[in-house]
Amino acid sequence: MADTTIAAAPVPVSVPAAPRPAWTIWHTLSIIVLLVATGLVGWFIPSRLIAWLVSMTLLIAFIAIAAHGVTGTWRGALIDERNRISLSRFQMLLWTVLILSALLIAVLTNLRANSLVQTGLFTANSTGAAGLIGLTIPSTLWVLMGIATTSLVGAPLVLSTKTKDPNPDEMQATLNQLAKQKMDVSPDNVIITGQVLSYATPNNARWGDLFTGEETGNAANFDLGKIQMFYFTFILILIYGMALGALFASQVPTITAFPDMDTGMLALLGISHAGYLTNKAVPHSSAP
Repeated sequence: MADTTIAAAPVPVSVPAAPRPAWTIWHTLSIIVLLVATGLVGWFIPSRLIAWLVSMTLLIAFIAIAAHGVTGTWRGALIDERNRISLSRFQMLLWTVLILSALLIAVLTNLRANSLVQTGLFTANSTGAAGLIGLTIPSTLWVLMGIATTSLVGAPLVLSTKTKDPNPDEMQATLNQLAKQKMDVSPDNVIITGQVLSYATPNNARWGDLFTGEETGNAANFDLGKIQMFYFTFILILIYGMALGALFASQVPTITAFPDMDTGMLALLGISHAGYLTNKAVPHSSAP
């Protein structure tokens, strides 16, 4: 009898679609154009408020293009070394864009006012000399940036200590939950290092990473520490952004000082960041 056995077809191997982190001439040209445009908006746009809003937009575009050239994705500045969107990176990026754009426009518009005084087109009033370009940065603002930087540095440091082997049953239960959330949990996408969950490529990062845990025991669950810090950061940025907007919309000839940060709000932000790091340090995965 002839052999009728049919050879099984080879099973295709899933290969993750890796981004193409290739810096091209277009990235370089775009960066140069954005740098020039950012330097010109404070000089040629009459309204300080509009100039500040345009400057923030250009700075965000600069970060996105640079991140794309390095990582292959526009969200690259938000993605950490575990290929997850990081809350500490997100909040640091927001404060950086807000403060640096305000600082740039304040200095440029002060220089413009000084130039107009010298040409006789502008007259300084009794509030101060129009040529003053030195800005007083309140100490509370430096403390705020220090708190944000501490979270940015401390978060990966805390996770690096979680090197114990995961509980197989707990890990599988978490992967099953992630699969129900429409996430690819194949070994080509999800990498388990100790008790910490990572992704294979930056393309696998998802916005839900901002609010979920990072261990094999809680990667599919809401992280209350993250949610608290997100809300405190959002509220403070909104409040301080409105204060800066009122300052830029005012009729003062030059900007000599940024608004001070309320110490009570600063204390709440510090408590939020401390809670975020403490919650990250507490074990959320059981032993094997």
